[in-house]
Amino acid sequence: MPQAAGGNNNNNNNNDDDDEDDEGEYYEETPLPWPEAVPEWARLSQEDVITVGVTFAVSIAFRTFIAEPRYIPSLSMYPNFDIGDRLIAEKLTYRFARDPDVGDVVIFNPPKNEKTKKVYNEVFIKRIVALEGDDVEVKNGELYVNGQSRGKELKLEKIKYNMPKLRVPAGDVFVMGDNRNNSFDSHAWGPLPKDRIIGRAVAKYWPPTAIGGLPSYAASANIVQAPKVAI
Repeated sequence: MPQAAGGNNNNNNNNDDDDEDDEGEYYEETPLPWPEAVPEWARLSQEDVITVGVTFAVSIAFRTFIAEPRYIPSLSMYPNFDIGDRLIAEKLTYRFARDPDVGDVVIFNPPKNEKTKKVYNEVFIKRIVALEGDDVEVKNGELYVNGQSRGKELKLEKIKYNMPKLRVPAGDVFVMGDNRNNSFDSHAWGPLPKDRIIGRAVAKYWPPTAIGGLPSYAASANIVQAPKVAI
């Protein structure tokens, strides 16, 4: 009997030692060989560096392929968009769902030509007013597309310039700012190739009083289809 009691004590002691070993085990991050000049607070572990790198890569991929925030830098889209308004521009619709359409507010790089040679790499934001094959003209203070007045549904002021009729080439769209008289757009530098479009504005998230989706221009406009002729 005493021997049995002694054996139980030994087993209990062994179990206690195992518990102490388990409590002593913990996860230790892998340090990196940072130079001495790097302060202690900035010395990330290998795991932290990987986490930061993956987060950064995901963020860049999201902005490149899915959506990105944009702000209105000028009055070229006034009164529907003011300076400082912030938008979400998505990049999936034109890749997988449909082509650009009349009324879409798009962000893009303008085509490179004599009038845009200093800004062709900058990002513009304008509204599509006509598609390939459409006849576009500005006269008597109004924009006409295929002979139909366009823009009254946005309650815009009269245009103070004229533009002779032109037909939008295949693969292009015609873009204009809602503030027709203060916008550097297709009336100045010509039609926009669709492959220069970066994305489509879908929602406004600033200011807080204007949060929500953008109104459908195409649904309210009296759209007239392009004539069935060769482009």
